[in-house]
Amino acid sequence: MVEQHYKFDRMDFNEVGAHSQDGKLFITLVREWEVDFNERYFPLFSNYFYGNASTMILLQNCFVLEPDEDFGMELIDGKIDLDTNLEIENYSKRRTTYALGSKNDEDEPLFFIRDERMVDGMAILKYIPERDDDDTLPTPEPEHENKKVTV
Repeated sequence: MVEQHYKFDRMDFNEVGAHSQDGKLFITLVREWEVDFNERYFPLFSNYFYGNASTMILLQNCFVLEPDEDFGMELIDGKIDLDTNLEIENYSKRRTTYALGSKNDEDEPLFFIRDERMVDGMAILKYIPERDDDDTLPTPEPEHENKKVTV
């Protein structure tokens, strides 16, 4: 697993998810972070986006959704469990968007994980292999320079 933390100021975004100064949607910022992640850890790409409820609401505000739609699956006992989330959704009046196509490859999902242990203004992108026993994980290339991501 590889992860990268990104900071942002939630108060800089309005009710439709647009930045107050430049109008850039929060989802656009997430897409920029995906590119940054891939450049840092090439050939890996992020396949999981972690944020708290406030971050997921900011993300969903970037889209035209029905009032009963949410973004991000809940962690179950601190772990990702898509099957349990889908089962819970069968009994819920709300519908959940669990992933979008990745910026790097629309056919590869970027899963949204709602993690209430995270603080406001923090997002984490991760690459997690599909299988725990995946020993084919390529070694990320080292960074050529120290990069800082600022918003």
